[in-house]
Amino acid sequence: MATPSRNAEPAPGHQGVLVSWKSIAGYFGCNERTAKRWEERGLPVHRIPGAKRGHVFAYTSELDAWLQAMRSNEAERRSGSAVGSRDEGLQLPADDGILPQSGAGLASVVGFGPFRQDLGSRKWLSWGALSLAIFFIGASTVRILVHRGSALAKPSSGIAASLHVPAPGVEGLYIQGRYFWNLRTADGLSKAINTFTQAIVKDPSYAEAYAGLAESYDLLPEFDNAGLDDALLRAEDAADRAIALDPNLAAAHRAKAFALYFRDWDIAGSDAEFQRALALDPNSAETHQWYASSLQCREEGAAALRQIEEARRLNPVSPAIAAEAAYFQADFGDLGAGIRELKEIEQTQPNLSSPALFLSVIDFAVGDFPGYIAETRRYASITGGPDDVALSDSVAHGWDQGGKVGFLEARAKSLKIAFEHGSEPAGFWLAQTLLMLGRPKAALPYFKASLNSHIVAMTMMQDCPWAKPLMKDPDYAALFAEIRERQHGGYPNHPAVVRVTLQLPN
Repeated sequence: MATPSRNAEPAPGHQGVLVSWKSIAGYFGCNERTAKRWEERGLPVHRIPGAKRGHVFAYTSELDAWLQAMRSNEAERRSGSAVGSRDEGLQLPADDGILPQSGAGLASVVGFGPFRQDLGSRKWLSWGALSLAIFFIGASTVRILVHRGSALAKPSSGIAASLHVPAPGVEGLYIQGRYFWNLRTADGLSKAINTFTQAIVKDPSYAEAYAGLAESYDLLPEFDNAGLDDALLRAEDAADRAIALDPNLAAAHRAKAFALYFRDWDIAGSDAEFQRALALDPNSAETHQWYASSLQCREEGAAALRQIEEARRLNPVSPAIAAEAAYFQADFGDLGAGIRELKEIEQTQPNLSSPALFLSVIDFAVGDFPGYIAETRRYASITGGPDDVALSDSVAHGWDQGGKVGFLEARAKSLKIAFEHGSEPAGFWLAQTLLMLGRPKAALPYFKASLNSHIVAMTMMQDCPWAKPLMKDPDYAALFAEIRERQHGGYPNHPAVVRVTLQLPN
């Protein structure tokens, strides 16, 4: 079975995708020559690997973000000069209301390279646009209203930061971006990236905006249809820029630490950056939470629990941290207590998707398929993601019609569709499901795709009871060897007890 390619050209009818210079120019209401000249000014167009240079495509969400940033920049330039530009490349179309309002905002104008995004199909979600009012008038207000000890609480940033005075209006954009970022939704992150990008365009020396951008890219794969490799590469780039401008900015080191682990599998490098972030700001709940996430994936249960509990102590009102703490407890400590706490959070925070997601993972691992179906349905009702809804409906029907086998067949079919839509984690779950159906050869291409996409679960396969028999197969033996080769610093320590969520039911 051939491994599905995530580099394939988008279909012409794909939502939010323009597949030629003609359609891109038509979207802006200009001619092709003008659109091509705009590429020199950062217009975010993409090319198919191996295709001719003229074969391009673009995502409307990225075009919207670029246009918004360029309009802002041009308005400021014009306000300082009575002479208008005669350069056709700067004659941007007027904002006549015809552009879409979804605005994912991955603006290449900042210079982080091409980025793939597809808002229409993600394993997780695609929330509708939110009507938001920003009431924050200062950084201190944001720190109080959003959460104590979070990334918004900026530590002393050293001489470089103290000498830099943000351009007028830039700090307000940063505060707005942090508000959107803290919503933890697809729409919120899209708006955060838009807003941080605007701040950078207005003031390229503002380190905090780069750090905010980096952390938005860090979270994008979880909350939107963003390729993990691409998003975290952008996060590293933005974090490096922030650190170059202000080496003592804790949020920048935290953002880089996250990307180093989850993209590069660089344990030593990630640890060093997390420790640097904690040294700069030991009271950051966000840093402790993100460090705990990497420790959980490394199967260092005791350390992960310590870090997440410290995050909870620093920010006891955060439902997201509470849910993660309960999940870690179920995974490494008291399974029953963790499940009970997740269910309590699920009841008190009905719009928070993570408890349902965590419970569905646990239910599947222990073989509670009716529980998995119920939580998957709940999760889909919160996210509204088409792939989420399709999965929840499919597994319920499969279970009713064919019991366990029907359930697994339906799950495999839905996950394959989600994977083809661009949901990279779906490939790993699909491979697991195919193994449970007794099809290891069919599963192998999806494990390989997960490796190529840097899915961190691949680093833990060696400790999974279901994976050990596969090591006798030469193809799987080669896969495990490649996993070891790609890890910086080797495998993490082997745990005495395998995590609950790394197991598969019989």
